[in-house]
Amino acid sequence: MTKLDIEEIFDKGGLLEQRFPSYEYREGQLQMAELVRQSYECNAVAAIEAGTGIGKSFAYLAVALYYALQAPDERTVIATSTINLQKQLYEKDLPMLFTYLGLSCKTALAVGRSNYVCIQRFVQTKGEVSLLSEDPSTELYKVAQWIKATPSGLFADYPERLSGELRSEICCDGDLCPSHSCPYFRDCFFFKAKAKAKEAKIVVSNHHLLFTDAQSRHISDVGYEEEMILPPFNRLIIDEAHNIEANASEYFTDEYDSQEMLRQISKIQRSGRYSAKSLLEQLGEYSTEADLIDRIQDDIMLLQQQVGTLDQYLLAVFQKNDFQPVLIKAEHQGRLETFVQAATAVEQASGRLAAKINTFLEHNKAPEELDGKLNELKVRGTRIALMSEVLKRFCNFSLWQDEVHWFNAEANKSYRSVQVRITPLSIAPLLVESVFTKLDTVVCTSATLDLNDQFAFWGGRVGLPYDEVRPFLKGTFLSPFDYRNRLMLLTPTDAPLPSKEVEESYIQYLASTIWSAVNSAGGGSLVLFTSYAMLKLIKQMVEDRFAEQNMELLSQGELDRYTLLSRFIAQKDSTLFATSSFWEGIDAPGDTLRLVIIVKLPFTVPSDPVFKARCEALDKNGGSGFYQLALQTATMKLKQGFGRLMRSTSDSGVVLILDSRVVSKNYGMYMLRSLPESFHPDTETEGICDKIENFLYR
Repeated sequence: MTKLDIEEIFDKGGLLEQRFPSYEYREGQLQMAELVRQSYECNAVAAIEAGTGIGKSFAYLAVALYYALQAPDERTVIATSTINLQKQLYEKDLPMLFTYLGLSCKTALAVGRSNYVCIQRFVQTKGEVSLLSEDPSTELYKVAQWIKATPSGLFADYPERLSGELRSEICCDGDLCPSHSCPYFRDCFFFKAKAKAKEAKIVVSNHHLLFTDAQSRHISDVGYEEEMILPPFNRLIIDEAHNIEANASEYFTDEYDSQEMLRQISKIQRSGRYSAKSLLEQLGEYSTEADLIDRIQDDIMLLQQQVGTLDQYLLAVFQKNDFQPVLIKAEHQGRLETFVQAATAVEQASGRLAAKINTFLEHNKAPEELDGKLNELKVRGTRIALMSEVLKRFCNFSLWQDEVHWFNAEANKSYRSVQVRITPLSIAPLLVESVFTKLDTVVCTSATLDLNDQFAFWGGRVGLPYDEVRPFLKGTFLSPFDYRNRLMLLTPTDAPLPSKEVEESYIQYLASTIWSAVNSAGGGSLVLFTSYAMLKLIKQMVEDRFAEQNMELLSQGELDRYTLLSRFIAQKDSTLFATSSFWEGIDAPGDTLRLVIIVKLPFTVPSDPVFKARCEALDKNGGSGFYQLALQTATMKLKQGFGRLMRSTSDSGVVLILDSRVVSKNYGMYMLRSLPESFHPDTETEGICDKIENFLYR
C-alpha cells in the first residue's frame, strides 16, 4: 500500500469526498491514516491522540481494510472499551466505508461467550420445567420463540429485559460446553460466531475479550499465530485506549467473592425455579457409595458456616470504614489473625468439599445422558476450590509480591457481598509481555491520550515504549472544531472549594447554581458528578423546580444507560444528571446538548485501594503520587467530560466547571491547558446566567 492510496482516499477531492455527500476534508484524519499505515508497514507500536471530529475510526479502518486485502494471513483485531463503539464500528462505520471505497472484506463481531444463549442448556432447562415453557406469558416461552427467530443468539438482541436467574441458567459457559460432541453444535450461536471470526479479516472485539485472550495465550504459552479465544491475528488496534490500564487491572485481578461462592454451592445442592431437582439429587441415585451424598451435604453446610463467619468479620471491618474498600498493607499483617483463621477455615472446608466431589464423580454410574450434569458438578467444585486459592495466596504473607491486597464490599437493602482481591501493582509488564511484544502492529488511539507530554504519562502506565529497538510512533491530531468561537468555558472564581467543613453551604451553592445555569440554557444540559450520593442529593433539592417549569430531568440509576441516553437525545430540552461512566462515550450532537456542567474535578477517590497503593509506590520511589498519577488521571477524565459538548462542526455551547480549584490551585492551570483552547471569559457566579444566555441566544 503506497502513501498515494491514503491521499486518494482522504485528501481533498479524494474517494470519500467524491462518494460521501456530507464528508468534510480533515487534514488530521489524513495524517492519522498515514501514521497508522506507517505502523503497519514498519511493524510498530503507535500511540495516537485524535481529537473529537477527526474521524479516527475511518482513518484506521481504511488501513486495516487495505492490508486485509494484501495477504491471506493478514487479520486485524479492533478492541473497544465500550459496547456502543463496538456496535457502531461493526454495524455502521465498516459497512459505510466499504460502500464509499467500493472494497470489502469479511468482518466479524467478537464478544465473550457468556453473551450468547446456549441451545443445549436452554433445552435442558426447558425440559426440567416443561409446564412453564408452554405458558405464553412466561419468560421461558418467550425466550424459546426468540431462539427460533434470532440470527445472532446474543442476549443484547433479546427484545425484553431478561432475568439474571434465567440468563445464568442458559448462557454459554466454556467450562460446561461439550463442544463438538454437543447435539446442537451445528446450530450453536457461539460456534457459528467463532467460525465467522476465523473467516474474517477484520474482527471487532472489546478490551475484556482481548485481555481474556491475551491471558490465556500467556498462561498456555501460545502465540498469536494460533487460535485461542480470538482467531489468529497479527495486527491490533486498541480504540478508547485511555482505558487500557483500568480495564486490564480489573481483568487481571484475582478475587474471592462470598456471594459467588454461595452461588456455586447453591447450584450444587438446591433445586430452583428452573430445576425441579438439585444436581446432587439428580446424580445421587447413581452413586456407588451410599453415604457419600450425606458427607457432601455435611461439607456444604460446614463451608456455608465458614463463609458466613468470614463475611461477619469482613462486614465488621467495612462498617468501621463506611463501607469503603480497605487497602491491606504489609504493616497490617500482624492485626489479621482473625481474618487468617476465618479465611483458612473457608479454604480448608472448600478443599474437603472439592475432594469429596471428585470421589463422588469417580464412583458414579450415571447414564450417558447425564454426562453434562457430571461435568457441571465437577466445574462447580473446581470453581469453589479456585476461589479459595485466592484466600490461601492472600494469607501467605511471606509470598506477597508487587501486588495490591485489598477488601471490597458491596451492599444495598437486599444484598451484601464481600470480596478479597489481589491486583497487580503495575499492569505494564503484563501488557508488554502478553500483547505489545507478540504482535506485528499495535495501534493505540483515543481522543484523550496525550497530556502535552508526548504520551509520557499514558505510556509509562502501560509500559510503552518497552525498548529502544521496536519503533514507537506517536501522533497528536487536534480536533478540527472551532472551539474559540463555538465553545465558552466558564470557571467561576468564587465557587466554594469542595470541603467537608462547609458541606451544607457548598451543597446549597451547587443546587442553586446548577438550577440557574440549566434554566438559563433552557435545558439541553448534561450535569456530570463524581459521586452518586452527591447526584441524588442535588437531584432531590432541584427536582421540584424542574417540575414547576415543566422541564424534563433524567437521572442515572432510574433507567438503564441505553434508555437514558435515547430519551435524553430524543427530548431536545431535557437535562441528564450522571456520574462516572457518562463522562465518556456519550454522543449527543446538535442542539440536544448545549451545556455541560462539571460539578467537581474528577480526582479518583482516595479510598480506592489500587489507586492509593499505586500513588504510595510512586511516593516511596522518590516521585509524587499526586503529580505523577492522581493529577494526570483526573486531567484525562476532565478532557473526556469536556469532550461531550462538541460532537460536530456545527455544535456550540457552554462548559461550566463549578470547582474553583481549577483557577485557584497551581495545578488547575495545568488541567485547563490540556483542554482545547476556547472562549474563556473571567466570571463570578452571579455573572454565569447572563453569559450563558448571551452566548447561546445572542
